Amino acid sequence: MKTYSDKIKKWALTAILIFTTQISMHAQQSKLIQDKNSTPLVLCIKFKTSPENAEAFKNVLIKLFDTISNEQNFVAADLHQAVGKPEEFLVYETWNDTVSHFINVQMKKTYAVEFEKVLKQMNVERFPEAYTSFGHWTKK
Repeated sequence: MKTYSDKIKKWALTAILIFTTQISMHAQQSKLIQDKNSTPLVLCIKFKTSPENAEAFKNVLIKLFDTISNEQNFVAADLHQAVGKPEEFLVYETWNDTVSHFINVQMKKTYAVEFEKVLKQMNVERFPEAYTSFGHWTKK
């Protein structure tokens, strides 16, 4: 007989597999196979939760990126909340990393596995995309 904990573990592994497959597919479609000397990996992830979970999910993201900011290959992240739609979030992450390393190392770290559980518990939808940067401007 499966326990609730076993079901959560199974779901978390399934969610990680789906997420990593999504990133991998986007990377292959974009020919985003990088080496260590190439441009940074940029992840742009949209999240959608229920209005009643918006504030709690915002706090989860803040705590998550307080942890992620200590990672060796992490460069920066910006967290955004949609104007007029507090249940929608956009995360923009920059990593000195390759897609394969990110999937095989970063996504298997404890904080990532725990985050997957939270996404399920809070019924959060995720829409990830992977990019490489080709331009940057600041005010002149």
